[in-house]
Amino acid sequence: MSGNRLLCRDGTWYYRRVVPKHLAAIIGRPVIQHSLKTKEKGQAKKLREIEDVKWSALFEAAEAGTLNSNGQAGTIRLSDDELIAMVRSYVARAEETFQDREITTPSKSGDRDEAEIETEIGISILRNPDDIRADQWIGTVEGKLLKQAGASPDALTPDTQLRLYDITRRGLLELQRRKLARYQDRFDRPFFDGLFDPARPDPVSFQFLAEQYLTLEIEEAEANGTSAKWTDKVRSRVAYLRELMGDDTPVAAIDYDRCLAARSMLARTPSNRTKIYGDLPLAKAIDKAAADGRPVLAPVTQAGYLDTLRDILHLATLKRLLPHNPAATLRPIKRDEVKPEDKRLPFSLDQLKAFFASDFYQSCAPAAPSPYAKKDRDWRFWLPLLSLFMGMRPNEICQMLPSDVKCTANGTWFVDVVASSDEDDEENGSATTKTVKTITSRRKIPVHPELIALGFVAFAERQKDANAPRLFSNLKPDKYGNMATYALRRFRDTFLKEAMTVEPRQAFYSFRHSFRDALRRSEAGPDALKALGAWSQGKVTSDYYGDNANPDLHVEAMAKVTFPGLELTYLQP
Repeated sequence: MSGNRLLCRDGTWYYRRVVPKHLAAIIGRPVIQHSLKTKEKGQAKKLREIEDVKWSALFEAAEAGTLNSNGQAGTIRLSDDELIAMVRSYVARAEETFQDREITTPSKSGDRDEAEIETEIGISILRNPDDIRADQWIGTVEGKLLKQAGASPDALTPDTQLRLYDITRRGLLELQRRKLARYQDRFDRPFFDGLFDPARPDPVSFQFLAEQYLTLEIEEAEANGTSAKWTDKVRSRVAYLRELMGDDTPVAAIDYDRCLAARSMLARTPSNRTKIYGDLPLAKAIDKAAADGRPVLAPVTQAGYLDTLRDILHLATLKRLLPHNPAATLRPIKRDEVKPEDKRLPFSLDQLKAFFASDFYQSCAPAAPSPYAKKDRDWRFWLPLLSLFMGMRPNEICQMLPSDVKCTANGTWFVDVVASSDEDDEENGSATTKTVKTITSRRKIPVHPELIALGFVAFAERQKDANAPRLFSNLKPDKYGNMATYALRRFRDTFLKEAMTVEPRQAFYSFRHSFRDALRRSEAGPDALKALGAWSQGKVTSDYYGDNANPDLHVEAMAKVTFPGLELTYLQP
């Protein structure tokens, strides 16, 4: 049985905490685990608060390089929640001891009167800022608390010392007021200072909240069949944000200034950080990348991380851990210099001519003296043509079955494919970031007459007769089930560069962007844009009526897609 950093074995409670990976060598072990020597869960929770403060201070000192030879923290700064947790635990233990003593050896009447007077004097001392006895009293208790936390007063920063003094004074005052109430047989108030309300929830760490958020997201993803690639992306973002915000940071301590500081760190985080710098801590990776002149995360990527931070802190508001979401209005510091519609540029007509006049396509002509015969011919030949003339996304093409090429009763050939999104959609600001694995979302796209002339329908029929498992059966899925990964890498690294000069912001996806430009030239309407390219211009009520997916309705619009000067008749069988 386990809880948040608590583990119960054979009825005894243990403290268990994972050491940050990059600090394990300094601390000397990957996991902190030891017995709290109690079988009472309530007592274990109080002792856990002290352990949390102790180890947070040691981790902070190890991170800063101020851990001394005795394994103790150097100068440390503790949050208000950590200081409060320390003093609250002390107050709870002290009152428990007082009540146990009153039960086992009740004070006699005269002793109670004397104790009541002493308690009133104690309250007066603690309330008088000029009484030197208060300093001595508070200092003694502070020493005990810091010793339990593995630190000394000299190790605290000046502001931490001041805050600990004030919180300890309030804790001692709370104890004296509770004692006085008991001596006077008053039991109407379980506490006097709201800081020491026994019902006040324990501080929740950012790690605990982030893990709960991740669990909820994965649960929803599994229930709705969301792709594994999307869930892996969420896991990656949450892991980064935990490092950025700090696992031990109390959620209650996260305010707008803390979020602004996180945004600043995010803006300086290098792209491909783990690939380049491995397990190097975030702050050090940022400094190293700046010295190396490495590019930082793109604004669209930063926005994704800020969206996840906003969602995590929204969960905190729902749980009433925060009064409002301090990340609600956060946006990347640097605005994206490239408009969404310009993030991926289409190929020019001259580039298209050069590409289809390349050695490869020349070798694909029926009369070619040296025909291209390698096993990648089918997908290498058809992928650019299907993307250019039909606007299909790479994975929509690569996942097709031979039976997906069909004909309507009116004689319209079309492809009936599972709709999908890809990285290009996300880079261009599409909201379709959650790819759902379902066969219910389909696109029915008329086959362009140029492709029929080039033999695409005949090719699909041959694959059907051969019982091919897929239209392009030589392609294998990646770990996320995406069939286009290998093909896109080959086009990016080799095929496009061999055939033409590829300009910045151009890639295989540029074929689909060229198709979009062709639709503009043909003045295609909103229905055609949606049915042929899956581009929506906003929904109106009429969109839900009729069958816009019927390929017979869009065969004329598809025939108007042309690329002036692009001559492919030499490829016709």
